[in-house]
Amino acid sequence: MNKLLRGISVLGLAGAILLCSCTTNLGPETLPSITTATETTIETEPTETEPTLPPEATEPSSVAVVTDSIVENTGVLSVSGSKIVNSEGEEVVLKGMSTFGIQNCEGFFTEEVVKTLAEDWGCDVLRIALTGDKDIEGYLKDPDKYFDMVCKICDLCIDQGIYVIVDWNVAYYDDAEETKEACVDFFKRLSAIYSDFPNLIYEVNNYPLFYEEPDEDTDEVPNEWEDMIKPFATEVINAVRENNPNSIVIVGVPNNGQDISAISESGLEFENIIYGCRVFSGNNKQEMRDNITAILEQELCVFITEWSFCTENLKGGIFRNESEKWALFLEANGISWCSIGIGSDIDNDTNALLLNAENYTDAQKQGGHWPDGLLSDAGLYARELLLKTTTVDTETTEPTDEETESTEDSYADDDDDDDDDEE
Repeated sequence: MNKLLRGISVLGLAGAILLCSCTTNLGPETLPSITTATETTIETEPTETEPTLPPEATEPSSVAVVTDSIVENTGVLSVSGSKIVNSEGEEVVLKGMSTFGIQNCEGFFTEEVVKTLAEDWGCDVLRIALTGDKDIEGYLKDPDKYFDMVCKICDLCIDQGIYVIVDWNVAYYDDAEETKEACVDFFKRLSAIYSDFPNLIYEVNNYPLFYEEPDEDTDEVPNEWEDMIKPFATEVINAVRENNPNSIVIVGVPNNGQDISAISESGLEFENIIYGCRVFSGNNKQEMRDNITAILEQELCVFITEWSFCTENLKGGIFRNESEKWALFLEANGISWCSIGIGSDIDNDTNALLLNAENYTDAQKQGGHWPDGLLSDAGLYARELLLKTTTVDTETTEPTDEETESTEDSYADDDDDDDDDEE
């Protein structure tokens, strides 16, 4: 009996399959008006769909904390001694974020992203890093493309009412003259367009890195500040000042932006000059803070244009204790700073950027107002520092000398090959 029942079932199933197969081959007028169960099953089989949001993206989005326009309230900036001041001579301290090289940020900066940085994060300034090395994708490779990209971000910052630093990332090597000509061309074009806007600050040579090789004729090693940076910067500053005579110009200091002492005997003979430094909390400690203090005592102005909470080769995680010392020092001395960096898809825990989560789309990144779960630890820390408005008492709250991170010395074993490759 069981065999008979099974046989009937098999025949019935085969008939159903045959009927279904034949039905699908009939003309549309003969198809049933009601969808069959078999058809429903076929239609709902898994298909390729848009990736779903990761759990972190379901957290609440960030909201506006700062609604005033820094430029509207402060206006035209200038330099007085070691301070940035407004038209009334009142001290101004700028805090913000820096991009990585914008060749790695294409399409990232939208109106909502700039609004998020200004209002949700409290950025007074956004710094745009443009590559000026002929061997890396950037202005020398495609001048019109990258000039247009810079202008679009500048326009967004102007519309948002924040300041914008336009930075030329330069590595001299063997092509210093070609790099300088391109830099002069770029800043002439830029300053001509934005000469009437108080938002623009020009950084003419961040990331100077000079290989100290002896001169072929004299066998002497050139002085990076005297022989490379000063002549380069002087020509570019003159180009900027043709269109904007009173603009603030930032000039990077030698040794990858970390040797601030090099300018102590011979600064630039211009008004409204700021000297730009790069700080890596895992490498630069009290000695560099002492060197900056000495420069401030000479009535020279300093801006930390790139502050990374890790090491120089972007390793080791956040050196939080040393970063807190830097935060206290910058606050106490009224030094402006930008944390690097925002906008790149480089995915590691030491960079202050959006995590490139597997299911996190470009549209979600470019929409801004990012939930906390989609920011790196360094991004969360940078936002915390940007929104911190209280003045600290360095006598009672300075962190101890003992570094809390277990990764403090991990950078010693890392290769330097990937140092700042993204710029």
